[in-house]
Order: sequence, then C-alpha cells, then structure tokens
Amino acid sequence: MFNYEQMRSITIFIFILMSQLIISQNEKPEKLYNKAYQFITNGNYNESIELLTKAIEIDSLGRCGTGINGKAQNELGYAYMRIQNFKLGRKFFDESINLNPRNPDPRINKVASYILQSNIKKAKAELLILIHEIPGYPLAHWQYGNLLENEGKIKEALMEYRKARAFNRKLNILPNNIVKEINQKLEEN
Repeated sequence: MFNYEQMRSITIFIFILMSQLIISQNEKPEKLYNKAYQFITNGNYNESIELLTKAIEIDSLGRCGTGINGKAQNELGYAYMRIQNFKLGRKFFDESINLNPRNPDPRINKVASYILQSNIKKAKAELLILIHEIPGYPLAHWQYGNLLENEGKIKEALMEYRKARAFNRKLNILPNNIVKEINQKLEEN
C-alpha cells in the first residue's frame, strides 16, 4: 500500500491540517473585533478591515461578543468609509441595518459617508428615514440641523437643534462639545 515515506508525509499533512483547524477555531470573533476596534481607534483602517472580515466570517450576525447584531458590519463599513471606499462602506452599513434595524449607528455613519462625498441630497434623505424609523435620536436631529443651517434654513435648523437637545436630556448620548455647540447656537438666536 503505502511505504514509510508516504505514510510519514500523510501523517505530517494531517498534523498540519489539524493544527490549522485548531488555530482557526481559537480565533474568537470577540478577539478579532476588539483588536480591529483598536486599529480603528488608532487610524489603522486597512488592518481593521482584515480582522473584521475574519470576525464576520466566524460570526455572520456580527455580534462578536457585543450582543449587538451587525456591530462588526458597521465597524467594517466605517473602516471602508475612512479609506474613502464609500460604496463598500455603505454596503456594510446596509448589512448592519438589515441585521439590526433599530441600531442608529450604521444609519448615521451612512449619512456621514454621503456628507463626505458632498451628496447632501442623499444625506438628508437618509437622515429623514432615520428620524422617522428611530424617533428621538439626538444625533440625527443635530446632524439634520447642521445640514439645514448650511443651506441657510436657520429657523428649521434651530428647531432640529432644540429637538436634539430635548432628546439628549433623556438619553444623554451627545458628546459635550456638541451639546455646547447646540446651546451656543440656540442662545445666539
């Protein structure tokens, strides 16, 4: 049948194959996601893309230990957006939205991708969808107010800033610099 060298080669091949299988099973999506998130925080988007892609291959729901469906897809979309691959970024934002329609993060990131491409019409349309589907999300109202203000629609912008401030009093999710900016704009007018 097989001579000694052939058996030895087959045994080594099986050992290597099993080792690779064990190594790949030890790659937990949580670890990959956390490392990718660190890369994003440090601006290493290409490295994060590789890790997030692996994490999603293991955990197709994109939870990766966060308990939030689509979290990894949102971060992957963000990484692509940061390297200016907007089309692929929006693809992953949409995947994230499909996995978790109540999570506003991929929606606001999708809006940001349109703003970065100066496609204000689509940005506004996405914001209106977000405001309709997830009412009371302060960041959406603040962003919509910014777009209106840039169009010179100050009255409408101030209304959105007021909504953002009121909703934020309940949720307290806006960063302090945005809260200060909103308060300053409302005091001036």
